[in-house]
Amino acid sequence: LFFLTPLRNNIIRDLRNNLKRKLIHVPISFFQKFKRGDVISRITLDITEIEWSIIGLLELALKDPTHIIIFLIGLSLINIKLTILCFLLFPITGIIIAVIAKNLKKTSFLNQEKIAELISLIDQNISGIKIIKAFNKENFVLKIFNKENEKQKNIANKVLWKKDLSSPMSEALSTITMVVIIWVGGSMVLNESLQAESFIGFTIMFSQIIPPTKSLTSSIYSIKKGAAALNRINELLNYKEEKISSKLETINTFKDGISFSNVNFSYENQNVLKDISFSIKKGEKIGIVGESGCGKTTIIDLLLNFYSIDSGSIKIDSENINSQNLRKLRSLFGLVSQDVFLFNDSIINNIRFGNTNNDLEKIIDSSKKANAHQFISKLENGYNTLIKNQGKNLSAGEKQRISIARALFGNYPILIFDEATSSLDSKSSKHIQDIINNIGKDKTCIIITHKLQSIKSLDRILVMKDGKIIQSGNHKLLINSSKVYQQLYNLDKTDE
Repeated sequence: LFFLTPLRNNIIRDLRNNLKRKLIHVPISFFQKFKRGDVISRITLDITEIEWSIIGLLELALKDPTHIIIFLIGLSLINIKLTILCFLLFPITGIIIAVIAKNLKKTSFLNQEKIAELISLIDQNISGIKIIKAFNKENFVLKIFNKENEKQKNIANKVLWKKDLSSPMSEALSTITMVVIIWVGGSMVLNESLQAESFIGFTIMFSQIIPPTKSLTSSIYSIKKGAAALNRINELLNYKEEKISSKLETINTFKDGISFSNVNFSYENQNVLKDISFSIKKGEKIGIVGESGCGKTTIIDLLLNFYSIDSGSIKIDSENINSQNLRKLRSLFGLVSQDVFLFNDSIINNIRFGNTNNDLEKIIDSSKKANAHQFISKLENGYNTLIKNQGKNLSAGEKQRISIARALFGNYPILIFDEATSSLDSKSSKHIQDIINNIGKDKTCIIITHKLQSIKSLDRILVMKDGKIIQSGNHKLLINSSKVYQQLYNLDKTDE
């Protein structure tokens, strides 16, 4: 098996690579179906189970059978009658093992599912640790975890009982087999049909078959558990990916504008957007406002083709986005979202974000436009400062400005600000507002916000309610004609 170790490791490496590739290319809806802890469990613990299963399979196919065959040949050369007796007793062992292992795959699958639930709970608790502590709910979440952990223990016990039951059974069968051989062989020695020296040699050689036979049992159980883990991994590997390429790939640049025509969209049998129609000209800066849950962010999700619409059309430069290459389509957009995502890497690499352009002047220029250069320069290591734990060592405003610098560095023709100021204080929000106002006329901007004070200077504002666009116009028009806009604006002033 020493020489097969690279083969096993290559299989595991390729499986992990394929899983990672799959997770990157599945649609957004995948992550609403599967919990993060469940996905992590499959790509770590289930892979480990498969690794052990491969070891068991190699032992089952090569190592142990080879040993058993060699010893059986030796036994048959000593005495064929006693060897046949061994062959008659081995199937009994196999039948017992098969009965014990019958439901092991199903139980192992349930065990892996329960472990995934525990990991999801841990992930959830770590993410919400501030809220848990603030509300003094440590004991509450511990009670929930302990309850689920107890359930996992009970399932794990069933798995181990089935596995461990084989050991005493194998020992008993080995002992019975040895007793039978000694009894039959002893009788043959007394009848002088077998020499005593040959009988002793047969007994010693037979005792060498017992360990690889027991090892076969363990290998069978490892394979059963690995099969259960493989079922869970195959569920991910078989998930339908986003369709990246298309026969029609006419979108290479952004020339004219964006249009939504009678777009309807529903999710899980609930109507989210209803008959949405609007257009955005190149260089135009528009805002989308409305109460939470009215469908503002969904419009962006559809524009980026994260989901398929029920009816209607979405076009860029008169080309339907559904018929376009996804990578080329999304290369037109720079997204600045409410939840800033930063890698545990240097600030400069977070701004570059995989871009091969190493032009430091352009990076600094983008940072200046994003009002980030000043605070970055004051850091001990400047642009080489390492971001820790996805930005825990930076303020919310600093993280958001790095995110904007990233969008500007990419030189995307369309910039989307999705609630980019929602979690910021007034001063930081004002900085972001100034950045948007100073973005050149060659950039098209879509700003989703509930802070209406920050979008008064935009070319046009779309007002949404209950999945519909109920009115559009500039701030001056809407403040005088739209009751919904007036309410949102006054509410924002009150919050200020």
